[in-house]
Amino acid sequence: MTGHPQGTIHDWLAAATYAPIVAGKSIVLSGINKQHFLEALGADINRTASAASETLKNIIEIENLPKSLAWPYVKLYYASLFYAHAMLRIWGRSPSYFRTLELMPLRNVLTAYAVTPPYRVQTGQYLLMADMNASAVEILAENGGSGSHESVWREFHRALSDLQTAVANGPYLAADKQNIDSQLKSLIALISKNGNNVSWPSQMRNDIQYRQAEGVWYPYQGKAKASVLQQEVAALVSGKTDLSKLISANGSDLVRFRSVCTAIICLVRGVIADMSAVGGAKSFLRHGQRKFEDAIVVKV
Repeated sequence: MTGHPQGTIHDWLAAATYAPIVAGKSIVLSGINKQHFLEALGADINRTASAASETLKNIIEIENLPKSLAWPYVKLYYASLFYAHAMLRIWGRSPSYFRTLELMPLRNVLTAYAVTPPYRVQTGQYLLMADMNASAVEILAENGGSGSHESVWREFHRALSDLQTAVANGPYLAADKQNIDSQLKSLIALISKNGNNVSWPSQMRNDIQYRQAEGVWYPYQGKAKASVLQQEVAALVSGKTDLSKLISANGSDLVRFRSVCTAIICLVRGVIADMSAVGGAKSFLRHGQRKFEDAIVVKV
């Protein structure tokens, strides 16, 4: 996609240029204008990736408090969350929170087509999944009772698992399949704390931010310094971080939390960089993270 994409997924849904049907527990919006939907996804990718990049730039050492790591860790988490949002949209999946007012156009279309939805169309978390071959978008309601962060991590975990299956069935060399599968397994295990909690990064962030846990608030525990994290972030932005080392991290929960956040950031930034290079000077990505970072100087 080229040019400067405008709008958001919320704007696209509000435009109501689709025909709804029900398929199991989903609402399927057919007959969509694929270009309009892709532009909405592109604008959201740029928005979330730019927010992630700016968050990274705001991880700084607090003057006279060199061991104060709580807020830098929270910011690192949010950068990884924003990049997870961007990656999911690159894959055609948009976990989105809609208010009832924003859903009224969809409600009106459902009524006009005499379609009874399989769930209550009201304020909550939803997942939009694109099927470009069928010119359709599937909408699922999030019924897990969890928050928006947990929904994103759950879907990110599911998407990585789907990618594993796609690679296994893909036309790749056996050695390449084995290498990719090994890295995906390591990343999935790191994100989910070895399969125990698919939204574990969110749990860790909550513990740090709201319970003042992990010894990163005063009185500080351990010898870790904010300046070291700052250097790691600068290396990330400069493209000098080794993903394979990050996903093989061991140690305490805090060490693994730091590694998983950094690994997600490293992965998605790499994908965006590759897409931008392939798209060239007219790539839509030139209007997001790339534009922001071209305006700043990174010092390592």
